[in-house]
Amino acid sequence: MSAYLRPALGIIKWIVALGIVGYLVYQNNEQFERLWTGPIHWDFLIAAFVLCSSSIILTFYRWYLLVIALDFPFRFSDALRLGFLGYLFNYVSPGAVGGDVVKGVLMAREQHGRRSVAVATILLDRILGLTGLLMVGAGATLLVADDIERRDLIVKLLWGGSIAGLTGLIVMLHPATPNSWWMKLLIRIPKVGTIISDIEDGISLYQRRRGIVALVVVLSVIGHFGIISSFYCCARVVATADETPSFVTHLLLIPLAEIVGVIVPVPGGVGALEAAVQESYKLAGAIPGIGLLAAGAYRVTTILVATIGSVYYLASKRQIQEMLAEEQALAEAATAETTQEPERTLVPASESET
Repeated sequence: MSAYLRPALGIIKWIVALGIVGYLVYQNNEQFERLWTGPIHWDFLIAAFVLCSSSIILTFYRWYLLVIALDFPFRFSDALRLGFLGYLFNYVSPGAVGGDVVKGVLMAREQHGRRSVAVATILLDRILGLTGLLMVGAGATLLVADDIERRDLIVKLLWGGSIAGLTGLIVMLHPATPNSWWMKLLIRIPKVGTIISDIEDGISLYQRRRGIVALVVVLSVIGHFGIISSFYCCARVVATADETPSFVTHLLLIPLAEIVGVIVPVPGGVGALEAAVQESYKLAGAIPGIGLLAAGAYRVTTILVATIGSVYYLASKRQIQEMLAEEQALAEAATAETTQEPERTLVPASESET
């Protein structure tokens, strides 16, 4: 992608995100009037911030465990610094760059050896985090919850995703995986084969430390339980218990709403998460506008947490900007090299015949 198009793409994404939010606010204008006339439960807002921030720090610790399991020289303070920077850049990313990309670039530059494996830990952390989120929702299906529409479909999605994630984890930790025929086939692929070979070495290390991987899955479940609990507190900030779905219903519905906020390509899931939560409240028989208010309160909470990353950014602003600019230049050079066609020498017909 051209260097001129990247900033434009980032702006377009923000326009789309804010456009969705604006439409949702217009659609639920009556509910937003209660913010000016109704009471705000500040105790629930404080509880939401404590739960959200502590759960997010737990996700950073989860990633820290995955990194040190591969014998990297990595401290928990490094995980906090890069984690908060990535969380900040989910909202204020330069151009089309997201938080995970920024975190991966900075970590790869600091870990001069096995860079591909270092970046792969971020992807693995995402996958295990998603599995833990689905497991929270799947566990909620075993509890008594309010009657909701499309419950059977939601149950299938939650349990299907949980089983698929755990199955993939079992395959990764199986002793035969590093020496399997399909892994050897992937290693032979030009250019990416070396990266896959490094990742294979990382898988072998994880297989010797299965206890850490299992602990990461448990921490993922605990962390997402805390985040959804934070969301429920945000709902109680703007509404009464009678106006909101039950806590168990939040455990059931919010995981899928969070996934929508992740997969829709808008900065920080702005707009996508709010729309998904509003639809979730509608399925639970609650007023959709209350769901939008709850999502708004949760958004404010997460932005407050993201501002912590600004402290780390300001402390090393020039270094971060130089790293990102250099990495972007290298990526564009690599793209130009692969797309550039070799020049062809045309031979005149008279010469070819001789």
